[in-house]
Amino acid sequence: MKRIDELKELLRKYDTQYYEEGVSEISDAQYDRLYEEYVALEKEYPEYALIADSPTRRVGAGNQAGTTTGLPKITHKSPLLSIDKKAKEISELQDFYEKCGGNGTEVIIQPKLDGITCNINYENGILVNAATRGNGYIGDLITDNFKNTDTIYPDSLESFDLEVRGEAIIPFDYFKKHLMENYSNPRNAVAGIMRQIEPKDVKGKGVQVMFYDMGQTNVDISDKDSDNVKILKAFGFQIVPFVVASSWEELKACVESQLNGYIQQVEGFNVLMDASKEFPQAVCDGLVIKVNSKKLRDEIGMSEKGPKWAFAYKFKPLQEETRILRVVWQVGKSGRITPVAEFEEISLGGTKINRATLNNFDYMKQMDLQYNDTILVERSNDVIPRVVEVKAHNLLAEEDIQAKDSFRLPQVCPVCGSPIKELYPLHYCENPFCSAQIKGKITHYASRDAMNIVGLGEGIVDTLFENQLLSDIPSIYSLLEKREELEALPKFGKKKVDNLLKSIEKTKNPELWQFIYSLSIPEIGKKASKDLAQRFLSMQHFLSATFEELIEMEDFGEVMAQNIMDYISNSNVLKMIQTLMEQGVKPKEVEVHSSELKGKTFVITGTLANSRKFYQEIIEKKGGKCAGSVSKKTTAVLIGADAGSKETKARELVAKGEPIVLLESEEAIQAYFGVEY
Repeated sequence: MKRIDELKELLRKYDTQYYEEGVSEISDAQYDRLYEEYVALEKEYPEYALIADSPTRRVGAGNQAGTTTGLPKITHKSPLLSIDKKAKEISELQDFYEKCGGNGTEVIIQPKLDGITCNINYENGILVNAATRGNGYIGDLITDNFKNTDTIYPDSLESFDLEVRGEAIIPFDYFKKHLMENYSNPRNAVAGIMRQIEPKDVKGKGVQVMFYDMGQTNVDISDKDSDNVKILKAFGFQIVPFVVASSWEELKACVESQLNGYIQQVEGFNVLMDASKEFPQAVCDGLVIKVNSKKLRDEIGMSEKGPKWAFAYKFKPLQEETRILRVVWQVGKSGRITPVAEFEEISLGGTKINRATLNNFDYMKQMDLQYNDTILVERSNDVIPRVVEVKAHNLLAEEDIQAKDSFRLPQVCPVCGSPIKELYPLHYCENPFCSAQIKGKITHYASRDAMNIVGLGEGIVDTLFENQLLSDIPSIYSLLEKREELEALPKFGKKKVDNLLKSIEKTKNPELWQFIYSLSIPEIGKKASKDLAQRFLSMQHFLSATFEELIEMEDFGEVMAQNIMDYISNSNVLKMIQTLMEQGVKPKEVEVHSSELKGKTFVITGTLANSRKFYQEIIEKKGGKCAGSVSKKTTAVLIGADAGSKETKARELVAKGEPIVLLESEEAIQAYFGVEY
């Protein structure tokens, strides 16, 4: 039962990462193993299946859906539930097919696209909103973001009402050319891009939505789902390709050929490859098999989590056995020390690989990883390969003592020799001036979500560091005076240097939150940086923050507050910031027209007459702050249509006597804030 609780917490963490943040610390196969272990234990202890937050009952990130994005929320007209039945074994698919009726039962087979699910709504023929799936019932409103994608869709639909489901993807060929340096895989890229607060940040990023299903509609539809997908195509939507099978032999042949050859392995990814170029190169992680008849679907029914008439057949990840040679201990920008396996070279999906991550030392211990072991390396729709299993312990007559010693946890930092501290299960170098940390911090400072210095990625930082043109963050601005040295470097032409220097110059007047985020303060991400900027308004005030002021902020715990205090009280940090200021870097002060709402917190929920940003600017210019969740500290809640769980929470607190103001109309909002628009 202790293991059940451990697995439940791990699965909740990884679900939130995957569905909310578009990232994951582990591979799909590793996640599946944890989930399967939980399911097996839940069958042994069935009382756990009745718990509301059980992973077997949760859709997406569950109640955590939408809590990290800062986007307004909307309730879907009909739920977007997940597929509960999933497996990698053909025998389990056959069992599913037999239970649905067996031979003679038509099924529609579609690629399981590896992106983020979107729900698009037309009312009376007009596109009214677009949203992410969220927890299946409530999603993030992304209408303007959707309109800035490269999606093929109709502007209007005569007088129809239509809820249409699709998957936002970034084609593999576009990802390779433009985004591989900044993202580990196309799904991470599209998840981050589609949740941008500013719609202009979505334009020109290669995002396309491919449509596969209808939700609620007044369109005259067929009993056959395949016919309805054809209707979507006739309307002008870019559809997901499909195959129809009516026997086990047809279904088995289609699955084993990966959708009759439509899906091919390309550089370690399963990619939709269409010679006619009717479909973009979408990355897939399996196939979705659904009973084709709507009437038969109704007879088969639903489980709490999703339909019993649908099955997700997941492709087995690319795996190869090899022999581990040594462990290399890498140091990141935060000082985190990560073990990386070096092994005899293998080929996965046409890509030669001789290194793979081991996550952390505790992960190595759990696998009982030893010198010269035969290991299993996996790569599944991800740039980053991982060691997932020890297949055999191999003894050698002669041992490489140095290589054998590399499997032990270092006693000091492997880069600078400084002491190591343990924050279980992770280990950190304590020296902030470790060269590995400095290079990591420079790379983060220049990254897209921070100061966005185009052309200063990890490889370029390494090159400039090796040639003594970079030594710390302020040295970035010294490059403006070193054009000749830059142009003399291999593969550094005049145009490349021009673009780099122009991009550096553009960063001298950043938003305050961007600058705070770029500093790599431990535990301080984009959302926390924006909250800090709104609370302190200027860099000077932020640097004078007290622990008490920080701990009073919503969603700021003692660890985050102490990390900030440690950072801003460090004399070397203050010297670095002062040097940046002297070089012309002047973060903008947050514009506040008055302080009448100072200390007050507001939550915006549902679909209002204007965008979330519109109301946020009104609040912030009067000194107030917007939060992503309702609590006892909330001053007022702006409630629009289809508000969902935040409205419910606010009303529950009001019923308990909390003095939260509920603003339920545009007139009430205008009166409260003293504005007209």
